[in-house]
Amino acid sequence: MRLALRIITLVCAGLLLAAKARPDDRWPEKLESTSAPAAERQNGRNCSTPGERDSPQDSAKTEGKKRRGLFRSWLHMAAETQARQPDWLSPLATTSGRLKQELRYDIWDQPAAQGNRTYQFGGGKGLEFITSSRTQILAGIPSYTLHSPNGPLGGFGDIPLMLKFRIASAERGEGNYLLTLILGAMAPTGSHRYGAGNAVLTPTLAFGKGLGRFDVQSTVGLNLPAGATAKLGRQLQWNTAFQYQAAWKLWPELEVNSTFYKMGPNAGDKQVFLTPGLGFGRVRLRKGFRFSSAAGLQIAVTKFHTYDHRWMFSERISF
Repeated sequence: MRLALRIITLVCAGLLLAAKARPDDRWPEKLESTSAPAAERQNGRNCSTPGERDSPQDSAKTEGKKRRGLFRSWLHMAAETQARQPDWLSPLATTSGRLKQELRYDIWDQPAAQGNRTYQFGGGKGLEFITSSRTQILAGIPSYTLHSPNGPLGGFGDIPLMLKFRIASAERGEGNYLLTLILGAMAPTGSHRYGAGNAVLTPTLAFGKGLGRFDVQSTVGLNLPAGATAKLGRQLQWNTAFQYQAAWKLWPELEVNSTFYKMGPNAGDKQVFLTPGLGFGRVRLRKGFRFSSAAGLQIAVTKFHTYDHRWMFSERISF
């Protein structure tokens, strides 16, 4: 019992000395608090009761510091990861192979039958955040489809999910390239006609190379439905974006978006879209937040196509 009281007394003394230490002292607070008990053993001083030592306020402050420390460490890791990659702007339709911290929201507008227009809000995007020096996760929100002024009722589609794994990359001046493995998925909500009704996996390989202000970003992926393959089919998707970093933070681009139907109702067909567009950014907003946007027109250039053309708008906040 005496030994326990003595240990408590020494620890309390150390905490009191650490609290009285000035912020401009030469040694960190951690070193002062650990060295104080040894000094108190020599002086034989007493301290306050154990109840005063472990107050709820002190515990809350300590927990808050730990949380801030973990959050800042995560932000620092994410910043370093992004710095080891090319600084290209994300294309409109081609999936970017960069690991990034970004909140993105897209809007599509395309003509429909009988003078109507079909709008899709979300575009299969959402919140992208870096989880390690080589991985990034996208947690998307279901896209909402709206027909205006007349047409069937609107509704939400499936939930987009994505995991990126960086195989190799180098920043501008060190090679300016990237190679990324992407595993995308659409999780069925089962709540509306705009969903596929089954999960669809999309393994994809993304690669790109930059030469000065010019860069080429490309992806090759395969849609693999978990069920109802005869209805949903399987498609090989090949997208390539050609970008140029111009003055005033402008990024003119031209994309080639191709789909080759391997199974399903359209087996053997292919459709190709040309997508000229213009990006803008990244502009610093506040502290680590940056804004960018892009707009373009996707135009069908093959005889077979599921739609003729559509406008695409994209807004992004990176951090």
